[in-house]
Amino acid sequence: MAEILLPVGRMIGGSLYKPQPKLDNFGKPKLGADGKPLTGYNFGVAIPKAGEQHWAQTAWGAQIKAVGDAAYPGISGTPAFAWKVIDGDSAIPNKKNRKPCDQEGYRGHWVLWFSQTWAPKICNANGTQELTEIDAVVPGYFVQVYCSVKGNAPSPTPGVYLNPMAVALAGYGQRIETSSVDTAAVGFGNGPAPAGMMATPPGATTPPIVAQPNVSVGNPYGTATPPAGMVAPPPNPAFLAPPPARQMTAAATATYEQYVSAGWNDAQLIAAGLMVG
Repeated sequence: MAEILLPVGRMIGGSLYKPQPKLDNFGKPKLGADGKPLTGYNFGVAIPKAGEQHWAQTAWGAQIKAVGDAAYPGISGTPAFAWKVIDGDSAIPNKKNRKPCDQEGYRGHWVLWFSQTWAPKICNANGTQELTEIDAVVPGYFVQVYCSVKGNAPSPTPGVYLNPMAVALAGYGQRIETSSVDTAAVGFGNGPAPAGMMATPPGATTPPIVAQPNVSVGNPYGTATPPAGMVAPPPNPAFLAPPPARQMTAAATATYEQYVSAGWNDAQLIAAGLMVG
């Protein structure tokens, strides 16, 4: 294993804050011993080329290659060896049929991809202050990575691990948008509803309507006659005042009173989209 302080490069993808599912060679989520999907923190950094023809000709690249050669003698020279370093000028499509040379920030760079199960430590440019604010470092910004390199043996896919021990924010650049979408601006919910679409799950759209006895407001005994000798108290004005108006939505299939009689309350009606809050 070796520990390397890499040159300053530009972060071109991934996240230092949001773990992503780990996938196997078939694109399916890897599961842990508890049966739950494994996740990890992944991000890429593009380091400018300086005239060398291969990344192993750099000082940092020579260290990575030495670790790989020691972990897999005689195998590290095969094309399938996973070095975790990409030639940004390559026109060879990857497994997702994307050419490195066509991706933002790749051309003219060696691109290193880092991965581990825990979030890396993030600090300022000279390492004197830890940065704890979410998204203090995002794709497009310039960073310097201090990483560990070790062979992944034993593994069906021989290669090396690049684990980021710490990431320093070296400077700012034009932010690279990866998969950020403003869902409020897309226009969801503005189109006509197709036939058969319901606002609530089947079975919950039409509550059972239960008939209620006709109780006269102001008579505590309803329509019954008070016991002999007992005088009914005068009605409370608060009970005689009309209840506040409640506006049902187009998804409602019954009146407010019928829903209440069936056991619904205001909070449930609003949550189900049946009444305006």
